[in-house]
Amino acid sequence: MTSELTKALCGFYKDVSVIHKDAKAQYGKFADLASVLTAVTPALAKNGLACPQTFEPAAEGQEPFLITTLCHTSGETIQSRLPMVVGKGRNVLHDFGGSVTYLRRYALLAILGLAADVDTDGDLGEPAPVTKSKPSPAPQPKAAKKQEAPASADLPLSADDRKLLLTCMQELTKDNLGAVIAAFRQEFSLSDDAKVSNEITTEQHAEFLRAQLARY
Repeated sequence: MTSELTKALCGFYKDVSVIHKDAKAQYGKFADLASVLTAVTPALAKNGLACPQTFEPAAEGQEPFLITTLCHTSGETIQSRLPMVVGKGRNVLHDFGGSVTYLRRYALLAILGLAADVDTDGDLGEPAPVTKSKPSPAPQPKAAKKQEAPASADLPLSADDRKLLLTCMQELTKDNLGAVIAAFRQEFSLSDDAKVSNEITTEQHAEFLRAQLARY
């Protein structure tokens, strides 16, 4: 027998409106938390559904959990527990608030089975398909050899972490974004016209960008 919550979700999918990308970033538009809630809340209520989000305190030295619960009037529920990723910048409340905003949006879309991808272009766009091109010029000798990064820095960056970094960068002002991009190119010896989004692939890149973002 089909559960009542599943039946309600089927009705929800028929009623939910388009999630508009109304929030403006420097290089495009995206659907922020307010846009997502505006789109899904009426359809949830119409089908006897609600989706509260709460926090679970963390043990000492660990990050808290974001708890997202999809509830139906029948009493059936589905719940997700998402460990929060909180930056370590100078403004603790700012970092926590930013994490709450992004993770609430991602968790809500995930538990409802919806998507609202970020629209971007320029330096923060998605990598373009690989095409044949002319060989790159020989690299110029470096002024000084940088200290070798730890092995963990070469670990591949997850798609979710990369997307979160790109989204954070998009919300910077034009001047601050330009400064972060220039610093990234200099740190990793990239050309002035290198597309930064293509180069954010490892934990080393992510750690550098997190440090830069904490300055703004």
